[in-house]
Formats: sequence, C-alpha cells, structure tokens
Amino acid sequence: MGEPQQVSALPIPPMQYIKEYTDENIRKSLAPKPPVPIKDSYMMFGNQFQCDDLIIRPLETQGIERLHPVQFDHKKELRKLLMSILVNFLDMLDILIRSPGSIRREEKLEDLKLLFVHMHHLINEYRPHQARETLRVMMEVQKRQRLETAERFQKHLERVVEMIQNCLASLPDDLPLPDGTVSVKTEPMDVQEPCTDHHEGPQGAAASVKEATIDKDAAMCGIIDEMT
Repeated sequence: MGEPQQVSALPIPPMQYIKEYTDENIRKSLAPKPPVPIKDSYMMFGNQFQCDDLIIRPLETQGIERLHPVQFDHKKELRKLLMSILVNFLDMLDILIRSPGSIRREEKLEDLKLLFVHMHHLINEYRPHQARETLRVMMEVQKRQRLETAERFQKHLERVVEMIQNCLASLPDDLPLPDGTVSVKTEPMDVQEPCTDHHEGPQGAAASVKEATIDKDAAMCGIIDEMT
C-alpha cells in the first residue's frame, strides 16, 4: 500500500502560475487565460465544497451533532459551552489520574472535541457582525479625521484673514494712491504717399490715397485675424 496523501494546511503558492504573467508574455499575448469559474463543486484543504454552500454551514450539514437549539442566545450558549469544557477537562484530568487506560478517556476526549467545535461554530457566526462593526469603526475614524482636518483649515483661514486685516489697518491714511490714468504712447502710422501724376486733379489724388489706406487697413485686419 502506498503512503497516505498528505494534505497541506495552506494552498501551494502559485509561483509557477505567476511567472507566466511577465510583461513580455502579456505583450505577446502568451500569458495563460484566467481559469474558468467553478460552477458545481471544488476541492479545498482535502474537502469537497459546493459553490452554493453558505459561508457558515450548519452543523448538521457537516455531520456534527447539534447540542444547542435552533433558536438560542449566543452569549448564554457560549457561557454554557465554556462551563461544560471546564467540567469535562476536570473530569479528563481525574480519569488520567485514576485510570489512564480506561475507555472513558477516549469518550471524554470526544466530548471535549465536540464542545470545542460548537464553540468555534458559534464564534464564527459572529463574523458577519464583526465585519460590519469593523467597517463602521473605520468609517467613523475617517469621518473624525476629515472633520479635524477641516477644522484645522478653518483655523488657518481665520488666522490669515486676521493677519490681512491687521496689515490693512496698519497702513497710513495719507498713503498716496496710484494714478489710474495710463499714458499710451502713440506714433503715427507711416503711410507711403502714392505716386500721383501731376496731370491728375485733386479728386484723383484723394481717391488714390483712400484706396491705399483701405488696402493697408485690410492687411492689418488680416494680420490681427491670424493672430487671434
């Protein structure tokens, strides 16, 4: 007969699977695809589980006898289990002292195992409540930190406003105000006078100057349009 298969308490680290996801393999589309989601059942830690199983399975589904009723108070039942464990442990010590080879030793050991399983199960039923309380505490801590930060900002703002008001109050009343008028130096535009024929009359010369001015205005408008 072969040796019994050893089942590790922890899953094997998927290092071989991780090494396939290098940047080069991902760039070349050589990385393996993710595994297909499990639909029926799966094996974990040497036990078979169903996908639709509850997070905390009832004791009956695990083949364990239930010692407490269906409707019960967790605190009272945990106290009862604790007292039962202490009493059975003392009985176990008495058996080991008086008759170590007695069959009652194995029976008492099984009773202790059953009591510990029940206590562990009742504690696990508090896990969802513990998760909600942990989340609530985390949110309260974040809220308090943000309120404290906002309060510090408000204090700094009040100090800055006070400093500005003190600076304004310390200014002399006869402080000369800057002149609001802005002088702009303007230069006449160099306009090249068109060549006019002496034979043309004054009306023709005026028309030529007007046309040249219109052309330059159009050119300036075009330059401004390009800049904007």
